[in-house]
Amino acid sequence: MALTIEKAQQILDDYYDLVHPQYEDDIQFINALEFLIQETNNPEYMVELGGWYYGQKQFDLAEDYYLKAAKLNYVDAYECLGYIYYYGRVGQPDYEKAFHYYKLASDQGNIVAAYKLADMYKNGYYVQKDYPKYVQIIKSLYPLLQGATNTFDPVPEVYSRLAKIYVEEGNEDQAIQLLLIAKEFQSQRLIYSDFFGDLTIIKHIVLDLYSLIQFDSDYMDLFDLYYVLQKPCKLALEINGEDYIIEAKYEDDLFYISMDDKNYEDVDQFFQNAMIHDEPLYSQYVNVNYLEMLD
Repeated sequence: MALTIEKAQQILDDYYDLVHPQYEDDIQFINALEFLIQETNNPEYMVELGGWYYGQKQFDLAEDYYLKAAKLNYVDAYECLGYIYYYGRVGQPDYEKAFHYYKLASDQGNIVAAYKLADMYKNGYYVQKDYPKYVQIIKSLYPLLQGATNTFDPVPEVYSRLAKIYVEEGNEDQAIQLLLIAKEFQSQRLIYSDFFGDLTIIKHIVLDLYSLIQFDSDYMDLFDLYYVLQKPCKLALEINGEDYIIEAKYEDDLFYISMDDKNYEDVDQFFQNAMIHDEPLYSQYVNVNYLEMLD
């Protein structure tokens, strides 16, 4: 059956409703996007397909589609190309290109590109180090995100950066409030996102938070395990009415984490790989019922 624009768009909608897309679903999705790109020349579809390839770590293909969209002056493509070159996804990092594309996007109001541009001033990537410039940019983004409700808005990224600035300025109370908001946003994002960088974001938020406040096991949630599982302990999770025991312990001088008859060498591997009923643990609603520190 020949594709039409309406049928191709329906394929995209159906694909995003799938919990576990199969290989055939992926192929149909790719074909639908390629058809829409050919028929409409819409850069939004180019970035969408580039984003899919990026998530699959097929960065060469992602770059190709981002560049096509950038030629049509599509702002989101500038942001995406900034990531490609900043992190060296198609070779070595190219900070000159990254700065170029981040600035193009930032100048058109892209908040993600703006905080990444700020990072370049902070680190001295391509430009001379300019920490006051970094602080100025990050602080300027805060009012743009107040009241944000979309879990994919860059609240965690901006608020966690601003929190560190406030700590340096001696305003720890405000930093704590920002980190609590960032943690909640990122926790919700992970229900829907399988982007490989999102776990790293919440890990650093949690560790930054507990460098400022005392940990309280009575108010623990799943992502607090980034802090808790650094030491020997035993705890129980309740997921959909089922209980699971987690232990972090030493055996023969080797530290590991165990759950559901599976072992993980550290907390990063645990969050990346732990599954419950074929779903990532981090994407599920979890109650942490108790905590016992072990010797």
